[in-house]
Amino acid sequence: MDGGGVDRGPAAEAAILRSLLDNLDVVVWAIDPQGYMTFHDGKAARSEGDLTGKNVHDLYPPEANVWLNRALQGEAHRKITEPAPGHFWESWYTPVKDENGTVTGVIGMSIDVSEAQKAQRELTQKLEVIERQQDVIRNLETPVLEVWDGVIALPLVGIIDSSRAARVMSDLLGAVSRTNARFVLLDLTGVDVVDTATANYLIGMVRAIGLLGACGVITGIRSNVAQTIVSIGMDLSSLKTLGTLRQGLSYCIRQMAAQKKEPAF
Repeated sequence: MDGGGVDRGPAAEAAILRSLLDNLDVVVWAIDPQGYMTFHDGKAARSEGDLTGKNVHDLYPPEANVWLNRALQGEAHRKITEPAPGHFWESWYTPVKDENGTVTGVIGMSIDVSEAQKAQRELTQKLEVIERQQDVIRNLETPVLEVWDGVIALPLVGIIDSSRAARVMSDLLGAVSRTNARFVLLDLTGVDVVDTATANYLIGMVRAIGLLGACGVITGIRSNVAQTIVSIGMDLSSLKTLGTLRQGLSYCIRQMAAQKKEPAF
């Protein structure tokens, strides 16, 4: 016992260790250079039983002993392993060395983190499902359809904000290049609200389509949308607009037929 009245002798240290092993949900272990357990104790070890004297190479598959083998080579680690399907342990591997620096064994502590890992896996799986659903939604947002040889159509539905407009622009221009389309029909039948920003997006799309050598045609402008466009003072006179998608397709077919009749010089 020291001057502060605290007993630091071996018996006191053993009592402290015993209390920790009995009350904390951990496993404390020690392994010799051949892989035999020289110590295996702790509250979390009770489900496995006492493994003292057993060899870890017989107990667990090789992939579960990778970090132990590295610790036996002198490297300290903290890793999560899965020695059995669905059973995860977070372990601290500490090499024990003699005065010459030779590894004489490994001591460590392991905590059962199976529930946390299962929850993490479930969360990851749910996030993957959400991402796949978002991909489906994005594809539905920009359903570029090849409606005729040289003609593609993009039916727009709902509100077109800046982020959606960027996705639409990217998908649409990619489709124009991929299909070598000569005409692109932007159908607004499913668009109920148009503001200045939306109108600017449409103008930008038509101009971008033109830079790729195709002609953009807007169809399906509803009466309330037309009134809104007029009220906000947007000038769409530079764009080709037609009442319905069918009229737009007919226009494109006539234009292509007329171009074929023109002299090639």
